[in-house]
Amino acid sequence: MPAASEHALDPASSAAPLPVPADAPGEGAALFHERVLAGPGFWIAAVGVGAALGLILIPLHLTVAIVVGVVSILALLVLVVMYSPVVEVADGWFRLGRARIEVQHLGEPTALSGEVWARTIGQDFEPLAHHCVRGWTTTGMRVEVLDDDDPATAWVASTRRPDDLVLALRTAQRLQARSQD
Repeated sequence: MPAASEHALDPASSAAPLPVPADAPGEGAALFHERVLAGPGFWIAAVGVGAALGLILIPLHLTVAIVVGVVSILALLVLVVMYSPVVEVADGWFRLGRARIEVQHLGEPTALSGEVWARTIGQDFEPLAHHCVRGWTTTGMRVEVLDDDDPATAWVASTRRPDDLVLALRTAQRLQARSQD
């Protein structure tokens, strides 16, 4: 991956910005929004564990067991949703879970899948990059951070729609550059 100083010399980045379509989303509209929800296995496990907690209490009292089982199932389902990060591009910001960065500080995003994605989160893991990776996804995106004051070298995100996220980031960067002109 090129360093921030090398990125500025990249001929593709020095080309004139592409025109933004007239029907592009306006201010306040999200260009991309995804909650990276867990796969079916996590949902089944949450229901199973909650039901098991209720079953344990049957010898004590049936009503208490049913209430504890239902409450446990609901609480675990809520936890599965809360653990699923939101990936969003809106208003010139890229939000990844609770973290966010202005798109003007980002380089060229890259969609990753298959073995490239596995290598990015495995043997080529970048310790200084900001990661929001979930094991239940097999695709993701990487974008270099160009801000010299930011200690993170890149952002690596799990997403089920990496091409859409890359397109949204590029569009947000063009919109940002156009608004600064």
